[in-house]
Parts: sequence; C-alpha cells; structure tokens
Amino acid sequence: MEGVGTPALAFIGAGRAGSALAIAAHDAGYRVAAVASRRGEMAARLADTVGADAVDTPLAAVVVADVTLLAVPDGAIATVAASIAESGISLRGRGVVHLGARFGPEIIGALRSTGAEVGVLHPLQALAGPASASLLEGAFFRIDATGLLKQRLLALVAALHATPLEIDPAAAPLYHAAAVLAGNAPLALLAEATRLLEAAGVPAEAAHVALAALLEGAAHNARRAGPAAALTGPVARGDRDAIAAHLDALAPYPEARDLYLTLTRAMESLLATQPAAGDANTQVA
Repeated sequence: MEGVGTPALAFIGAGRAGSALAIAAHDAGYRVAAVASRRGEMAARLADTVGADAVDTPLAAVVVADVTLLAVPDGAIATVAASIAESGISLRGRGVVHLGARFGPEIIGALRSTGAEVGVLHPLQALAGPASASLLEGAFFRIDATGLLKQRLLALVAALHATPLEIDPAAAPLYHAAAVLAGNAPLALLAEATRLLEAAGVPAEAAHVALAALLEGAAHNARRAGPAAALTGPVARGDRDAIAAHLDALAPYPEARDLYLTLTRAMESLLATQPAAGDANTQVA
C-alpha cells in the first residue's frame, strides 16, 4: 500500500461529481488507478483523461486502489457497496467512501465484512462534470471517517487546497438541505428571472447570460462580505415604491409574484441582522 498522503484512487461512477473529483485529484498529484461506470464510454473517457484503466465492474476498481470513491447516485450507493461485499474478497487495509451528502458511513456498512474502512467524502460544491474540476480548489468537503481512512481523506482535501468539515451524522439531512438551498435553489430563481426578462423583450440567450452574470456578482460579493452586507436593490435601499411597482408588474405572473414577495420578506429579515444597512420601515404588507 502507498503512503497516507498518496493513496492510489479508484472511482466508481464517471458522472458530474466523479469526473470532476477524479480530474482534480489527478491534477493534485494523485494516481487514479481505475474508473468503473455502468456507462462504459464515460468510464473510458474519464480513464483516458486521468491516465487510469477503465474497468468493467466496481469490484475490479476497488481491488486496485487504496481508496475508492463511490460517485454514484444516492439510490445506488447501498446497492453498489453490497455487490462488492458479496464477492467475499478481502479489502483489509483499503478504504471506500461515498459522496452522498445526507448519509453517513453506515449506508455502505456492508463493506466492513470485507475488512474495508468506510466513510463519507462529500464535496460541498456545484459539480457539473470535468469542466468544474477547478471549482474544487478552495471548496469545503464533509468528511466522516476514522483511522487511516480519515488521515487519507484529510490529506486529499489538503492537496486540493480545500477545507474539511465534520458534521454530526444526525444533522446530515439538515446539512444537505442547506447545500440544496445555496447550490440548487438559485438556479430555479435564475430560470424564473430569465423567463421574466424574456417577457420584458430581451432575447432568451442574452437574458440568461445577463442574469447569470448578475448572480455571479452577487455570489462574489456575498463570499467577500457576507449576505447582509452584499445585499443591493430596493430592499437594501428602503425603496418601497419600487417594490410596489414590481409587485404590480408581476400580477400576470402569480407564481413569480408570490415568490418575489416571499423573498422580499426574507431579505427584510436579513437586513434586520444589520439595522444600519437599511431603513427599518421597508416592510412589505
């Protein structure tokens, strides 16, 4: 087996998260020994990118690695782990982790019968395939493991210039919910805002690009100063006339209007944490 800082890795799953993490680990100096995927062409493509072997089964990936990452959909995590465990092969000294946000190591606990250490390594980042590998630098990772496996995961996170997080397993669903609100919900807002901008006469592609840039700017400011200090717009200015005009304009779009009203109240509550940042009299009826 290799040293704590440089274990050979294998990836089971070559989709959005698996491909990004495999490329990031490879770029950080880790050897990726094998890639397995139920879609063979994806495994072959990723394996070629990171200099690994594309193998036919999860078991074939696990046996050539010190640490294997199960980058499969949540509903398949337990099934894949059980299929490896059923082989009866000894995996003593090896580690297997899954990338699921809302589960603990117990979901792959069947692998303990093989002697393997099990754990969780969840990247708290919006991963959308190979092009998003660079986003892992500076990201946060939830780690749930013990012993040598934990040391190896911490070393991997450090090599990615990322930060480890330890979450109480009982709070994992709450952790996941927070990730969904920050990482997924804004995309639904972006789609709704794009629809409204198109209705205002802006071409679809331009509407999307313009509003995506606006969202990126808001995220940049929030990362630097925090959400309350980064808040701009009519709520931050205490401009009740503008808010009323928006609500009138949104009357033909009742779902969007309700969403706007709910989020306006949320922004008012956010400003309440920094009283000096806005006018206390900006409440929406």
